[in-house]
Amino acid sequence: MNYLKGKIAEKVHIPEVVETVRVEGSSQFRKYTAKVPYLNQTLPTSKMTDRQRTKLIKKIRRIAMWLDNALPHSPIPLGIDSILGFIPVIGGSMGGLFSLYQVYLSTTFGIPLWLFMHMLLNIAIDFVFSLIPVIGGFLHMFYKANVYNYEELTNYLDSPEYLTRVQLREQQTSTSTAAPGEITWTQLGTDVKNLVPFQIAKKKSSKKQT
Repeated sequence: MNYLKGKIAEKVHIPEVVETVRVEGSSQFRKYTAKVPYLNQTLPTSKMTDRQRTKLIKKIRRIAMWLDNALPHSPIPLGIDSILGFIPVIGGSMGGLFSLYQVYLSTTFGIPLWLFMHMLLNIAIDFVFSLIPVIGGFLHMFYKANVYNYEELTNYLDSPEYLTRVQLREQQTSTSTAAPGEITWTQLGTDVKNLVPFQIAKKKSSKKQT
């Protein structure tokens, strides 16, 4: 039955549609976030040994694979999240909770706000697909939000930006509680409530007008 669903999806070019949405959405998102310096701040980093860090990355990957690609040699992307996507509303909500757990684990590495928002965007798109009757189940199946988020995380952890920040953290004094550029969850919540990034942009634009 799942094989048949995959063949139907390929006939109506759903994989191509999903990939187009992902690429175009990511491009537009990065253009926007690049204009907001506030999003370069990072979430708090949990103290971990290299061994703990390696185990956590493997755990995040394992969750992504189980949710989006539990059967790697299947002709279609078949995972727990893919199956749940065919259950209207409830299925998408359950899959979303597992996905948010994966994102939560990713935040312990102290990822920047723009990456955190990108991960949430992937989950939101995946959830919206699950709400669309019939065709949404196919879109949900091929939009592998959890695998995308895992790949985004590993790309960032391999980047010079992350390695530089790790070095800065190691050089800080023992009395410091946060690495340079980090923002606490409490402060983030306050800023989101007050729409701080948007207020800053508004002030700048008003100065130009005067």
